Amino acid sequence: MPFIGIVAKENDSNFIKNGLLKNTGLNKFDVININLKSIQNIKNIKFDITVINENIEELLKSSKYLEDIINKSNYLIINSDKENNLKWLKNTKTNIITYGFNAKATITISSVKEENTMICIQRGFKSIDEKVIEEQEINIKLKKNNINKLYNVLVIFAILGIYGEKLKKI
Repeated sequence: MPFIGIVAKENDSNFIKNGLLKNTGLNKFDVININLKSIQNIKNIKFDITVINENIEELLKSSKYLEDIINKSNYLIINSDKENNLKWLKNTKTNIITYGFNAKATITISSVKEENTMICIQRGFKSIDEKVIEEQEINIKLKKNNINKLYNVLVIFAILGIYGEKLKKI
């Protein structure tokens, strides 16, 4: 059972968790929200994937444990649109997948039209079983109320891709 740690607002973390549960067939993900209150209790957990959906500079200043958690993770999925999230990553040896709306993100949105959204993989990355997920565009159908959660959809897409699954519905 893959352990996923998510540094995000609780409602974003819950959206990601529910999206994973709706779309997974092979894996049972265990999702844990990481915040200042919980970080002390989970400092010794080795996460398969750590997701950084918020600006983590303040969290890193107030807790050394987050850096340890990140360094022990197999994958780091990080929002590259958040200010200062990328500058401290130079020393980490974790597999890094960036997401966001900027041109340098590994996974981004190339177009949004009503309920159709094109997710673009701009740089290939390796799945958990070492298969390369190559550059491509994938059409995803979103419910109208999920358009505001595009960052979370990118996270769900990345996690499912790492584990060889497809995003079917969101």
